[in-house]
Amino acid sequence: MRYNLKPVTDYLAELTGYEVKRQTHAKRDGDKLPLAIASYYTLCDIEFMETNLTIAIPTKQDSISPMQLAKHQTKMMETFHHPVVFALESVESYKISRLTHAKVNFIIPGKLIFIPSMLVILRELKNKAKVMPEKMPPVAQMLVLYHLEKGTIDGLNTLEIANLTGLAYPTINVALRWLQLNGIITLVGGKQKLVQIIMSKIELLEKSLPLMSSPIERILYTDIKPAGSLFAGETAMGHYTMLAEPTTPVVAINKAIAKDNAAIMSKEYGDIRVEVWKYAPTLLSVDGWVDRISLYLCLKDSEDERIQIECDTLIEEMKW
Repeated sequence: MRYNLKPVTDYLAELTGYEVKRQTHAKRDGDKLPLAIASYYTLCDIEFMETNLTIAIPTKQDSISPMQLAKHQTKMMETFHHPVVFALESVESYKISRLTHAKVNFIIPGKLIFIPSMLVILRELKNKAKVMPEKMPPVAQMLVLYHLEKGTIDGLNTLEIANLTGLAYPTINVALRWLQLNGIITLVGGKQKLVQIIMSKIELLEKSLPLMSSPIERILYTDIKPAGSLFAGETAMGHYTMLAEPTTPVVAINKAIAKDNAAIMSKEYGDIRVEVWKYAPTLLSVDGWVDRISLYLCLKDSEDERIQIECDTLIEEMKW
């Protein structure tokens, strides 16, 4: 975003009805910030709702991760002794949940205001309020990921998808009905309805990702890699990105394999970490590794900043 405070102050005033007063930024406070942080932002002070705020406009927004913004916010608030709000030009939908989870104050002019330190959460609503649907069920999530990463479910009927996935017809039927109800797909035709997806894959990812969740159901340990397991977690992250692989290998299996290997697994002890997934990772796998989007969902809430950065890389490097 080029330095332009007016869209920010206009949007704050429009949505809240409170006057926004611009102040001269206290340069001596800005000078107390580490250069590594100060160089990332243009800073300006305002008075809003009888509170002093510093608006921080990143000079290069794409280079700052949500975890970095959270750390920079903490340092700035310690320095300025009042709330800091980041003015962002745009944010990918999958990053918004990470920003809100980290309690980062931010505003996207014309779209969203999130300032938890002042208990202000406002979104511009057109026509009527939209209720966010519940989290996507595991089977429905698996079907969307299959369409995004492996093949296609567009044009297939319920029976064909059941045969493709090896799951029961009623299970697939319930998943498709959920996706239809929440605007992810449409079902067209007569008795044997066909799946229709009119969104591009990028649009589908943007709409679906905020509804998705980690496929991990529970964690076990073993000394023997189970047959049919895939490399997952930080091990897979090291394969897809520049992150170093961990000393303890991480693998993923479905619940059926976990049951078959119960005798060799433990809740606490073993040299291999085993993720038991809610859906079969093998349907989405690539050469023995779990798929990128499922891996992102497993690790996106990690407190390790290195992993946070590489999570973004997982999505950004996907080829459509």
